[in-house]
Order: sequence, then structure tokens, then C-alpha cells
Amino acid sequence: MNYIDKARELGAALSQTPEVQELKAAEAAIMADPASKEAFAQYQEKERGIVTTQMISKIAPEKDTISLLDLKVRLMNRYPLIKAYFIQQQSYEKLMAMVNLTLTTAMHGMPSANDLPIPEEFKGMAQQILDKISGGNVMEKMQISPDMLKGIKLPPTL
Repeated sequence: MNYIDKARELGAALSQTPEVQELKAAEAAIMADPASKEAFAQYQEKERGIVTTQMISKIAPEKDTISLLDLKVRLMNRYPLIKAYFIQQQSYEKLMAMVNLTLTTAMHGMPSANDLPIPEEFKGMAQQILDKISGGNVMEKMQISPDMLKGIKLPPTL
């Protein structure tokens, strides 16, 4: 089995999902509106600068990250097309997170929500997601040792 061919098949299948199609449509709508297009280009330029900084120094200055978030909120409040894009982007990111989690569990086995370092309140929801990934099929159980969980810290407010 050629994994590159399988990855291409997965990419082609994902490109047909509503999440990807609607994200592309939202981006096209921004590009068709000159004011939204110019504002969105400013956001993308600022975002690229932060990504470049992270690649070089691994940590972007907090003020730059906050500034980008502030710009995003202002753009969403002023430009409905940009707001629609960011809403669609969240749906797309959820889809990709589910795909990534599915790939990971296929390679390493399925954890139990009880094994995950998450607050008790979230374990039921986490188990539902894991059950959805397995598609009702019994999967090999992931082996999680206490050493694997060392250094994982959740915010105290969770």
C-alpha cells in the first residue's frame, strides 16, 4: 500500500466536505469584495509575520499575538464576509482535528477517556468523540504509561 496515494485520496475526499467547500466559498466572497479583500490581506500579512517569528525564535511576542487577535475581532465586527470566513474556518479546523485524531488512533490505538489528562467534567464528551472515531468498531487500546503524562499540565481554571 502506498501511503502517499492514500494521503492524496484522503485529501481529495476532504476537499469535497461541506467544511472545505464552505471555507473556500467564504474566502472567494472576501476576494470578490475589495474592502474585505484589503482588510483580510492586512490580517494575513500580520499573521504571516507572527508565524515567521515563531519559526525563527519559537515564541512570538505576546503583544504581537494580542495585536493579531485584536485585529481579528475588529475585522469580524466590521466586515461580515470576514466574520463568515472565520466561522467557517472553525468548522474546518474541527474537521481536521477529528481527522488527525482518527489517524493517530488508527496508528497507536484508542485511548479511554479515563486515561486522558482532562478534567472529569470533560471525560464523557471525550469518550463520545473517541466512540465516534472508532465507528462502533473495537480498536486496539492505546497503552498510556504514567511517564507519558508527565509534564502535561492543564490550566487550573479547567
